[in-house]
Amino acid sequence: MTEKFEVDLDSLQTMAKVLGSLFYFPLTDANNQSLIRAMAVDAQEQESAFSDWCKTVNSELKDTLNQDFFLLFEGGEIMVAPPWGSVYLDREEVIFGDSTVAYRQFLREHGIELDTGMREPEDQFGLMLFAVSQFLEQQTDITIVKSLFADHLFPWCYRYLELVQEHALSNSYKQLAGLAQQWCEAVQELLVIEPKALKLYR
Repeated sequence: MTEKFEVDLDSLQTMAKVLGSLFYFPLTDANNQSLIRAMAVDAQEQESAFSDWCKTVNSELKDTLNQDFFLLFEGGEIMVAPPWGSVYLDREEVIFGDSTVAYRQFLREHGIELDTGMREPEDQFGLMLFAVSQFLEQQTDITIVKSLFADHLFPWCYRYLELVQEHALSNSYKQLAGLAQQWCEAVQELLVIEPKALKLYR
């Protein structure tokens, strides 16, 4: 994958929503399958960062993708790449840690409510990208979006994406994590964000 992400403010909201979906729901989910088909058509018309990835997803068995989703996002006895920020930022490596509480408060202060119908931490990587998309859709002050990235997401997400690439069984998830990393780096450059320096425990 030699194509680089070209990020601008117009595409930021869309890509946050797309990546949020790809990292929150299984790739075999009906909505994600529709997204992948649409991206494959776009890739045929214009070479994009997702061109090779769409081909990879379509070449792998659904059982393989579902097994990888379970391993990476739901976990058995051992979580090899936990998708929640507090696991990386909390000394005890727990979900619903202090950083989750701080992020929840941040969302409330700025009028964002993430109701997934389940009691789950808001600092899941895909959910955090959904929050970015929601802020941008509501035309929230860009400094608030920058704060979400700098204070709550970027301090840990690069380590998370590194672990996904390391432990994923499928090429689809390995490549997706690489694309997400490139996108985060491009966003960081576009918005001139300096991530808060926080100690990581994983």
